[in-house]
Amino acid sequence: MSCDPYLEQAKNNEQAARSIERDYPDWVVTMCFYAALHWVEYYACVNGHNIRKEHPAPSPHESRWNYVFKLAKQLGNRNLLKVYENLENESKKSRYLKDIIINAKVLNAKAYYTKEKLRVTQSFQNLQQIRQLLEDELKKSPKGDGNE
Repeated sequence: MSCDPYLEQAKNNEQAARSIERDYPDWVVTMCFYAALHWVEYYACVNGHNIRKEHPAPSPHESRWNYVFKLAKQLGNRNLLKVYENLENESKKSRYLKDIIINAKVLNAKAYYTKEKLRVTQSFQNLQQIRQLLEDELKKSPKGDGNE
């Protein structure tokens, strides 16, 4: 199986997020999370890992989270887990309106992220950290030569 679809989807999600940043900041944080998710899938694929088989869990998201946890330990980079978790949490906040409150007032996700622009910026930064770390690791790996 080619790993390229994961890479293409990661790039598409990031490009889509950038294209709607001004108008739909709530969707930006979700797209950043899904771009990161596809970077993780791409990295696993290139390295011959099947996340769901190697990390069985009740949901694909939990399997992937377990993989990221293990990967962060293997790479000696706890920041990978931290930024992935931050992206996932912001995405859940946006999608499920979890803890979206400013000045004791519950807001819709778009209003919240319009006011909390730093969270949108941080989502892009977290995505870039994941992308850069995984790209750097793939360059070190003989399997990561781009010829899947």
